[in-house]
Amino acid sequence: MTARPLLVPFFVLATLSCQRDAEVARLPQAKTTPAAAAAPAPTPPAPAPVPVAADPPAASAGAASPFLSGTTEAHRKSTLTPKVSSAVTRVHVREGDIVKQNQPLVTLDTRDFVLRAQQATAARDGAKVQLDAAKLDWDRIKSLLAEKAVPQSQFDMIDARYKGAKAGLAAADTAVAMAQKALHDSVVRAPFDGLIVKRFVNEGEYASVMPATPLVSIEEIDPIDLRIQVPSTDMAQVAVGSPVHVRLPATGQELDLRLTRVVSASDPHTRTFSAVVEIPNSNHNLRSGLYAEVTLRPRGAAALTTTDTGKIKKRVRSPKD
Repeated sequence: MTARPLLVPFFVLATLSCQRDAEVARLPQAKTTPAAAAAPAPTPPAPAPVPVAADPPAASAGAASPFLSGTTEAHRKSTLTPKVSSAVTRVHVREGDIVKQNQPLVTLDTRDFVLRAQQATAARDGAKVQLDAAKLDWDRIKSLLAEKAVPQSQFDMIDARYKGAKAGLAAADTAVAMAQKALHDSVVRAPFDGLIVKRFVNEGEYASVMPATPLVSIEEIDPIDLRIQVPSTDMAQVAVGSPVHVRLPATGQELDLRLTRVVSASDPHTRTFSAVVEIPNSNHNLRSGLYAEVTLRPRGAAALTTTDTGKIKKRVRSPKD
């Protein structure tokens, strides 16, 4: 009987504790304002601007423009083929040889041509004999015709024979000339002073006219041409006689020259046109295929002098100078 009153306060305390926990659990949530709900998500910071190099100032009148590229090439180039068909008996040159105009390069077998020349000469001698005989008959009959001792028809026959003999001699002369030409053509000669860049045949090989057999390739390198590819935007600065400064890295040479030819037709693919500078090359130090750096001078610029060379070098290295 004494234990029952102690249970009542404990029950009351447990009930009050549960109610307090329930009230805490039912606390109202924080209300969001409409402005906060509509606020956009923060944007990432903008990237820092990339510095752009300023364009170099335009070249003023009389100043050198940035250099262009060029390539040396032969002033003339020929691949020689035979004019007559025969076996090769001797090749007089090798690749890299410097030759003079009319110098023998390749000799063909001449025995057939010698025999043909002798045959043509003999035929011409026979034609001369026939012409002489026809001339005697023609003179005799003509004198008789003047005296009316022979009919006109007989003279006409002698006259036709005489004219035929003259035509036969002319044909014989032509045959002799052709045989002599074939004999001369059996030796292939250099058409100009130049450099042998390729040899295609050796002794014992047969060289024919059809199809043509290449024998040697020769290039004229004095003078040697420097072909420059000029953008169409620089066309106003380029004319025949315009001064240019040429630097050849392969040989270390720097030359002050003038444009010799300008090919104004533009390449539709590259939008460039060609300008040519002829470079004296008496010592044959320059060959075709060398790279060159060329500095153009605007029209009306003064001719390059020795004191200008250092300035041109500096402009090539730094366009802003």
